[in-house]
Amino acid sequence: MLTGFSLPAQAQVAGSSSPADSNRAQGLIVRYAEGVQPVAPDGEATGENFAGVALGHPRDLGDGLFALDFESPISGALASSSLAHITRDRRVVSAQLDSRMTFGPAAKGEGRATLRPMLSELANFATPFKPAAAPRAASAPLNLRVFNSVTTSAPRATRLKLTWTAPSTLYGAKVSGYRIERKASNSAVWTTAISNTARSSTIAFLTAGVQVGVNASYRVKAITVSNGSTVVGAVSSAKNIIAKVAPLAPVLTSANVLFAGESATWANQNLAERGGDTVTYVATATSNTGKSFQCATTSNSCSMAGLSNKVPYKLQVSAQNSVAKASTEEVADPMYTAQWHLYSKYSIHADKAWQVTKGSTDVVVAVLDSGITDHPDLNSQILPGYDFISDETSSRDGDGWDSDPTDNGDWDSSSDSSWHGTHVSGIIAATANSFGVRGVAPNVKILPLRILGTQGGAQSDLIAAAHWASGMSVAGVPENPTPAKVINLSLGTESAQGCDRGSQSAMQMAWDVGTTTVTAAGNSSFQASNSYPGNCYPTINVGATGVTGDIASYSNFGSGVDFSAPGGDSDLSSAAVAGSDGMILSTWNLGTKTATTADYGLEEGTSMAAPVVSGVIALIYSVRPDLSSEDVYEVLKATVQPFKPGTQCALTSADYGSQTKDSHCGAGIVDAGAAVRYALSYVRGGK
Repeated sequence: MLTGFSLPAQAQVAGSSSPADSNRAQGLIVRYAEGVQPVAPDGEATGENFAGVALGHPRDLGDGLFALDFESPISGALASSSLAHITRDRRVVSAQLDSRMTFGPAAKGEGRATLRPMLSELANFATPFKPAAAPRAASAPLNLRVFNSVTTSAPRATRLKLTWTAPSTLYGAKVSGYRIERKASNSAVWTTAISNTARSSTIAFLTAGVQVGVNASYRVKAITVSNGSTVVGAVSSAKNIIAKVAPLAPVLTSANVLFAGESATWANQNLAERGGDTVTYVATATSNTGKSFQCATTSNSCSMAGLSNKVPYKLQVSAQNSVAKASTEEVADPMYTAQWHLYSKYSIHADKAWQVTKGSTDVVVAVLDSGITDHPDLNSQILPGYDFISDETSSRDGDGWDSDPTDNGDWDSSSDSSWHGTHVSGIIAATANSFGVRGVAPNVKILPLRILGTQGGAQSDLIAAAHWASGMSVAGVPENPTPAKVINLSLGTESAQGCDRGSQSAMQMAWDVGTTTVTAAGNSSFQASNSYPGNCYPTINVGATGVTGDIASYSNFGSGVDFSAPGGDSDLSSAAVAGSDGMILSTWNLGTKTATTADYGLEEGTSMAAPVVSGVIALIYSVRPDLSSEDVYEVLKATVQPFKPGTQCALTSADYGSQTKDSHCGAGIVDAGAAVRYALSYVRGGK
């Protein structure tokens, strides 16, 4: 109020000479709520719309007070009305009239008179300062609903969708967001899941903190803003939900090829692996003719009636819960069932490794062999290689070393071209697709290096190719842009004198830079230590086994063998799956001399066993690229399948009497599934 000050007794309203003129005000004095700007976004004084008159730009008076002048003179009644209206604005804490006053000389004999209001009726319409009205909390949101909302792009990602109806009563405030709270079903404590959605939309998605298979309750509160104050409103009713996602695909413990009398089995799944829900499993067995059999269960195994004897059936198992379905990989390659070396009892169990990895495109396997031919199951896997055959006659391409590793055929008067390099490459990395066969590591890359021609190959060419494959420089040859992690040498000759110095040095240098060399033990059924280059050190020298898990009739043996792997044995064709004759099926070509039509063919030999192991090593490097060659050797050794008792490979020197045939077939049969899983947690010096 404006009482209590001294002014001359003759004080007048400026510019007025009549009592009526004194009944005027200059403007308003306003205190705004905390955080409210005196100038609105449209450039006008805050509250001008409420005042109903044009107000000038606010003048800061200090202590939170602002003067708002009337832009034009107005009557006392209108000033009073403007004052009353602006106080209804929630942004205004208090307001009063700003009176115009003037000073004149004091009357004779009078001292200073008591100050009086410039407007005689000021006391009647000036408003005292008052606190802003406390904002009221909005009513509770209604109709809360909570859903599992899994997306096809991320079926294993927890995601809840919440919807609700906005509060029916806001008390003039505006919704600035919503707070979402939750608690476990066995808890009385509510915690904040989302503190503020920061939007007025009545839908929200929640991912953080949602636990699969856990029953939890959710509720919602509106957050409103009024006069610069934020208020959290009343809580909605609570809704319960068990968070669910898609299940994981079952992990097969049986092979992914089934025969009559065998059961389909898979690992037990815990609650999280089941997606937090109950699961039904459906096993489907399909023959190459397309005939299918199914069984459904909530257990982890089932058997199917009606399967024909000796017919292989590709197996697929799906897990279905209330959210989605997940299935084991369907092996689409139609000739896969004939590739017993990948899935059968005495195979490398590649199907188990594929549940972890099918190989990395960053892993390169160099195949030092006869070169490569065009093949739809291989073309996408082949990197630019090199021809290291120095003998122009043997190479059949009219020159020495060059950048074209194409196999020009190694036929002679007594035999057709072998297409050996193409067959070996397919064993390692034939693509996983809808036709043909599948390699051990179908995603890795092949670097074809041609060193075998019509007259075999020279040691000097092998040494140069091994250097270049492992990333070392070779004079006259461009740098290798894709050094190999594995070198495959499916070749050999008798060498009772052992490994030559140059080859020995090349193998050691490759090993030391982290390139693992795999060699074939030889096919002469004698001591492997007399076969080059498998008798070079350090390499991983591989003997061959057949479908029964015993040594192949042709395979070299003895202490020079590190490990065995399926190489095929046609002597066991009666025990083999249809389409294999007991041998190894892989990529090939129908041309008898020069390459013509791409096809598939059967071969046997340690030349086939070596690339099987090269493929396994490529899978190991795919999950652990940091391992050294020595580490890889230790992983293979720790995970081999022991030889079946009673087989020749299981015999020791004691069984042979005075004969020295200890370590007849190496440490065991390489197991891809076990090796890959062991490699994941392998620690140098012991697991």
